[in-house]
Formats: sequence, structure tokens, C-alpha cells
Amino acid sequence: MKGDLGIFLYNRLFDPLIQSNFWLYIESYLNHSDGKFRIFLITYENENFPLTSLQTTQVAYWESKGLIWVKLKWNPGTGIVAKIKDIAQGFFAVVRLRLKGCRHFVSLASIAGSFLFLYHVVLRFRFFLYQFEPHSEYAIDNKMWKKDSIQYKLAHFLERKAASHAYVIASGTRFMQQRLKEEWKVKAAFFKIPTVANDKKFRFLQTNRDAMRKRLGLLDEQRVLFYPGKFGDLYYKIETPLMFKWLKECDPSFHFLIVTPHTDEEVMDLFESADVTGKDYTIAHSDYSEIHHYFAAADFAVIAVPPGPSKKFISNIKVGEYLTAGLPYLITEGVSEDYLFAMERGVGVVVKDFKEEFIKSAFPAIDRFLNEDRAKLRERCLQAGLAYRGFEKLNVEFQRAINYLYS
Repeated sequence: MKGDLGIFLYNRLFDPLIQSNFWLYIESYLNHSDGKFRIFLITYENENFPLTSLQTTQVAYWESKGLIWVKLKWNPGTGIVAKIKDIAQGFFAVVRLRLKGCRHFVSLASIAGSFLFLYHVVLRFRFFLYQFEPHSEYAIDNKMWKKDSIQYKLAHFLERKAASHAYVIASGTRFMQQRLKEEWKVKAAFFKIPTVANDKKFRFLQTNRDAMRKRLGLLDEQRVLFYPGKFGDLYYKIETPLMFKWLKECDPSFHFLIVTPHTDEEVMDLFESADVTGKDYTIAHSDYSEIHHYFAAADFAVIAVPPGPSKKFISNIKVGEYLTAGLPYLITEGVSEDYLFAMERGVGVVVKDFKEEFIKSAFPAIDRFLNEDRAKLRERCLQAGLAYRGFEKLNVEFQRAINYLYS
């Protein structure tokens, strides 16, 4: 394969969602291209998140391998003016790459894909939509937007236009493939690529577990439920601490470990509203470089995505990380193929919703997982995770998609 590749990310380079997912593929290209394949990377950097010295060193290494990084300034806010500024910045950055001869681009997720489609209308290039999902519909299901709102109508229109003009599309479920090919009659080549997990990073180590449990003051006999994520928007809010409360009523030995970007005060207010006392949960904060230690301290994990018609298209990055860390998980029915995989491979518990009747009915199944031989359970989860979300397997599909882009 010859030529340059433009990568368009509507994120920071060191956003954990980039580094734990998409960047694994790009780093693989940088490490194995021997300088024959130039990668131009466009990102939107937030001045509130300056690079650390370690990150600066990492970028210098990537640049020595051929990466050319174009840093744009992210304009905070959800208003139309901020978005227009971001779109304009991205357009001129892509123009400069086109003038340098770059004719192939890849975007991550639907917002970046919509931007790239707008640029394609003027500049005409082939593009690949990676992790294409209907974010506009997620906003409807989570009551963030109304279906008759201008935000939804515009976002949904651009998502469909991007799909119809893309040369390659990758998404994580058979449901998105069916929609694109059977409903929308999209001509782009489709590659089924669920969100990849950094399986080497998250593999269980007893030393990590011992050290983290000691640091957090967790006893060996405590059963630790784990949730690394946010509350609200695309995720459950008060329902998550209520879920824990109901399980705690079934088994007083449960303890809830939360690693989140929210402040302690925000989380404490939620748990107080759910009538959960502070001694029953632990709040922690971590950057991506240290997050795997917390996974090792846990026994059972939670996917806090509410059900809804659009949720079958989602591809949770945490599922792969949980599994490769040896953790079974709780998930709602209809979310991605992850709920089907949980049942088929015996690595999770599925509930209709985070409501008391469903959560308490699920307790016996959770209890059975926690009573299994821990080493055997971790190995079963790991092997399932490697088969479903392992990097080595999915990297083959990603490279096939890139090759097709250049075909």
C-alpha cells in the first residue's frame, strides 16, 4: 500500500477513548510501516489538558516513526458558534493536507465522520468511517434531544449523508451492517469491527489486585462491584447507585468501586439520593495510564447503558476491557451484541432495565459468578474477550479495511 493517510479526530490525542481504542491500530501502522506510510493526524486539543512530559516524549517517538500531527484548538461549548469554529478549523486543516497530496482519510465516530463528509463535498477524497454509530439516535433514547429538534434533524441528516458517501465503513454490530445495507442501501464496503480492547494492558495480575485492594482499604472477603464511567447523558444516572443499593440488600458484603471523571461531591450526592451510605462505596479518579490497576481490584463489573432502540448499534469499549481483565459483567437487554455475548459465552448477566425487580431477580446469577473458582472464571472471561475484542484479531480486520480504502 502506498500513499498518505489523513486521520481526523474530533477529540484530544490523549483522550482515553482514543488511546484505548483507535490509537492501537494507528500505533501498529507507525511501528511497522518503516517510514513508507505517512500518517497525518488532526486532533482538537483542550488547553485545560496540556501534555505531560511522558506524553510529549511519546509524541516525539511517534513523529520519529512518520507521524505528522496537526493540532487544532477545541472551542468549548455546545452552541452553534463553537461548532462552526471547529468545523472551519478542520476544513482548512484538511485543505492543507489535500494540497500536499493526501487523498484518503479516516474518521473516528459519527461527529468526526459528519465533519469529514462536509469537507469531502468540496475537496473530494475517499474516506473511511471507523466506529460509525447513530449518535443522534442515542441522544433521542437518552432524552438529551427531541426528535423534532434542529440538533437531531441536522445530526441525523449528516450521519446518513456521511454513510452514503463513505468508501469504507466499520462498526461493531450485525445490526448496523443490516441497517446500512438493507435499509439505507449504502454502497460502502462494510467491516464488522467491534471496539477493540488493549488486552495486554488489562490482563489480570494478582500483584495489581493485592496492591490496589490494600491502597483502597478493601478486604479480601469483600465482593467488589466495579463501575469506571460517567453518570447521566448516555449512561444511567441515579439508577446506577440504586442498582447497587438493591444488590447490597441481597448481599451486605458488596462494595461499589467507582472510577469516574465526576467530582466526589457529585457522586456522593447521587448515592445519598439513593440512600447508600459512604462506607459502602469508594470513589476514585484515574488517568488511562493507571486505570487497569482498579480493574484488578474488582470482582464483577457494570455496563450502565440504558436500553433503547438505538442501543443495539453501540459497541462498548468497557466490555472488552472487563473481559480481558477477567471480569464478568452486568448489562441491559438489547445493548449491542454484548448482551447476547454475555449469555452465549457465560460471561455476564442480562437485565431488562436497572429497576428493583430486575436487579434483585439477577442477584442469584451474579452470586453464582462470584462463587465460581476465580482463576477459572478469569481465564474463561479472558479467552472470550480475546475472541471478541482482542487486538490481534481485530487488527487484521482494520488493516483489511485500510487496504480496501486504497484499493
